[in-house]
Amino acid sequence: MKKYIYIIKIELCRIKEYVLNFIGQIMYLPLKLLILYLIWKFVYASTNTIQDYTFEDIITYYFLLNIFETAIVPVGITAYQVFTDINTGNLNMYLTKPICYPLYLFCTKIGCFFWGITSGLIFLYLSKTIIQIKLPVNIANFALSLLNVFLGLVIMYCLFFTVGELTFWVKNILTLRDNLWNIIKLLSGQILPITFFPEIVGKLSRWLPFQYIYYVPISIFQGRYTWAQAIKYLGFQIIWITILLIIMIVLWVIGVRKYESQGG
Repeated sequence: MKKYIYIIKIELCRIKEYVLNFIGQIMYLPLKLLILYLIWKFVYASTNTIQDYTFEDIITYYFLLNIFETAIVPVGITAYQVFTDINTGNLNMYLTKPICYPLYLFCTKIGCFFWGITSGLIFLYLSKTIIQIKLPVNIANFALSLLNVFLGLVIMYCLFFTVGELTFWVKNILTLRDNLWNIIKLLSGQILPITFFPEIVGKLSRWLPFQYIYYVPISIFQGRYTWAQAIKYLGFQIIWITILLIIMIVLWVIGVRKYESQGG
């Protein structure tokens, strides 16, 4: 276990890379939020609420979405990393070492996640005086939301790692990866809050893990759920993580055996 903690420490030590990356995103974020602000200002010109979201609520939603994306989206490269390591034979290097490749790859993502969340939340609170943002007053909601965001990261990782390891059987998984990206954008709340979509989309999302990546953590942060509802969604997240981990591990074990039997 110490080696994985050391991997996380190494990633955290690469702080200069994250600082430059974050500065670049911060420079782009005001323009992006300004465009969203103007669009939604026009939409809300003739009404005070849409699907129980006030103008202040929707601006806060997209502000949080952009921060959480900064922390979680880098995990999307996982599918390509696994795809590349299998096809190039780099996987051999990891299989001969006393490490668990899936866990190793996950640890390399944690440093970026924590830096993105920490920096993003600092920026969020500093921006409160400029932008119409509604921040939580309940510290319990705030803490639970951060836990939900981390679990959303785990869900995202499991999904993309599973797609990546299909390379053991499929020559090219990049189209499948792109399709997964599009599904996540639609059903995770990246495009619009899920309540804005037709009821059938909302019902579908309840049976899938995608809403637990962005929509649920943001909603908890905004205090849109009762404490009991928030705990219930936390339980659903854990159930989905368990299911996805089982699928991921089973495919990994079978795939590695196939890879080794073919002289990979």
